Amino acid sequence: MDYKPTVQEKLFTHGELRLNYAVWGEGKHALLAFHGFGRTWSDFLRFTRPFHDTFTVYSFDIFFHGKSDIGTRSPDGKPLTKEELAELVAAFMHHENLTRASLMGYSLGGRICMCIAELLPQRVQALYLFAPDGLIVNRWYALLSHYSLGRVAFRTFIKHNAPFFWILNGLYNTKAISEKLRTFVLSQIKTREMQEQVYAVWTFLRKIEPDFTVLGKVIRENDIKVDVFFGLYDKIIPEKNVRKFKKAHPEIRIHTLRSGHIVLTGANSELIFREGLMTLPVD
Repeated sequence: MDYKPTVQEKLFTHGELRLNYAVWGEGKHALLAFHGFGRTWSDFLRFTRPFHDTFTVYSFDIFFHGKSDIGTRSPDGKPLTKEELAELVAAFMHHENLTRASLMGYSLGGRICMCIAELLPQRVQALYLFAPDGLIVNRWYALLSHYSLGRVAFRTFIKHNAPFFWILNGLYNTKAISEKLRTFVLSQIKTREMQEQVYAVWTFLRKIEPDFTVLGKVIRENDIKVDVFFGLYDKIIPEKNVRKFKKAHPEIRIHTLRSGHIVLTGANSELIFREGLMTLPVD
């Protein structure tokens, strides 16, 4: 596709929270997009290209990514709540004069989108989730972010991380984890800066977890269309994780893409567009 959108980068402030975001597209329907860990708003620039006639895209930097920040607030001491998230998104939509919007989220961004839909279902038209985090609660994530002792251990790891790498390699050598999972974990914590980012993101967003009983109910009541996409070779967030969500809302559509965890590719977006895999809003 030859389409090259005009991109406007902006900053939205609500209390101490500052959201950096970019806007592009010419469609009459709004699409709010949230990226995965370690990424930025730009992940969606090429991915949404086939849908520029349908959507105007508002793509965000999640907190502790890009230019978004939380001011002087402590990520550990004062984590973001789902109610605050809903208030923030509602204020943003008012700021941009948006009545309703579709939500698109990849990995960590998928967890955020599910929580927005849970608390603001009347404002959501459709939900597009790509390898979404939050379908199940990882026990290591829960231990290191939800409990004070776990967070102490996490901070200790950042200062003295040699034992962690020894344990990770031991798990790999005994085949307790796959090479892909080991490589993925190492790619996320290669430097002290990345380790600090993981800690900040995990602790600040630890309360942002969907309640699938509530989510399934409000999706049905508000007729929200849901498309969930997984990579066939994804060892990080496999398709089997969707069982709880599927049980709460059997009508969600599940799609498998021939890729790994990185699903936001130009080839995948063109395939999704060509095959009509996303349920688009009706004009």
